[in-house]
Amino acid sequence: MLLARAIAVVAAASSAMGQAVPAQLAAAEIPLATAPFQGSAAALRITFLDVGQADAVLIQAPEGQTALVDAGRRSPTDALQALGVVGIDLLVATHAHADHIGGMADVLRAFPVRYFMDNAMPHTTRTYQRLMEEVERRSEITYLNAEPRTVTLGAALIEVLPMPPLRAGDQNNRSVTLVVRYGRFSAFLSGDSEVRQLNFLTGRGAVTPVTVLKAPHHGSHNGFTAAFLRAARPEVIVISVGRNNQYGHPRMQAVVAFSSTARQVYRTDWNGTITVLGFPDGGYRVTGGEPSPGELR
Repeated sequence: MLLARAIAVVAAASSAMGQAVPAQLAAAEIPLATAPFQGSAAALRITFLDVGQADAVLIQAPEGQTALVDAGRRSPTDALQALGVVGIDLLVATHAHADHIGGMADVLRAFPVRYFMDNAMPHTTRTYQRLMEEVERRSEITYLNAEPRTVTLGAALIEVLPMPPLRAGDQNNRSVTLVVRYGRFSAFLSGDSEVRQLNFLTGRGAVTPVTVLKAPHHGSHNGFTAAFLRAARPEVIVISVGRNNQYGHPRMQAVVAFSSTARQVYRTDWNGTITVLGFPDGGYRVTGGEPSPGELR
């Protein structure tokens, strides 16, 4: 049965990254980025849904295949339908916390799903139990173990990275971690990975330069390390975060570190839903809603 398987301060953070605080931190308005691309190849579309203090990332291959990584705290079905989703080839629950799987049972009821993947680490919450009951009712869904493997999504590839050893109760550091590749374009999606998992991945050489990074753990103080960011070297970082959330995410030390690393940093609480169009030569285009006024916290 699936159920059973189932900055300390700003200056310190800036010093740790070896760079001064960027001037762009003074303003909330962050221009959307473009890296030139050549040719006429169709784009891979990665959409970071504005789902508040939660995660939901939609991947749409040029040929139409679709993957959804996490589903927010509440149902994202209306947003998915507005983006043209009629079915999901791969549904991934990075880990069993409600801000990642709260809307997933609704997704299963609204769309046909071919494959389901999670971290195989059961949780005691009713949200988790309801999700797994829904998965088990759907006999047409094939369960995929989150072991090192590559999943084909049209012309794109989704690499599943290894997870650190199991530690009871540590859902965040057993987040299913994915690298999406489309030619020379790539995106790193890591759920709520914290320092332990990031160190594990970096130490194994599993972190290589990528185009886009979804900020681990909503830009938490423990959702990055200098070594991880040096290895990933993202051009674009997207922080999925809710306005005025009780956790104080994203933390200032994380924002400073991200802005010292990437060309552009986006936040769903300011920019709304963010879509990155990736091209096989490594070029990309970022589109999204208008930035919201505010101050870094």
